[in-house]
Amino acid sequence: MENFTQSVALKRTTLSFIASRIPEDQIQSLRLGFSKMDKNGDGQLTLEELREGLKELPEIALKPEDLEKALAVMDSNQNGLIDYTEFIAACL
Repeated sequence: MENFTQSVALKRTTLSFIASRIPEDQIQSLRLGFSKMDKNGDGQLTLEELREGLKELPEIALKPEDLEKALAVMDSNQNGLIDYTEFIAACL
């Protein structure tokens, strides 16, 4: 199990690094999507903001427990929130 955890951590770190290096003009639609979900404008998505934002995307139908799992995977710094870089990394 420890190897799996290390593998997930390495993947998160790598994707976050890649996401932080992508030119902004190449990810405009993702930025717009993030901004729409970030209702309070704090630059981070809560589970509730993510849940509400995904309601506007009927093609992405996740069960509540699957959304919580997705949040846990996306949340590379494990602070319970999804920041912009984590969001972009997850979308990659």
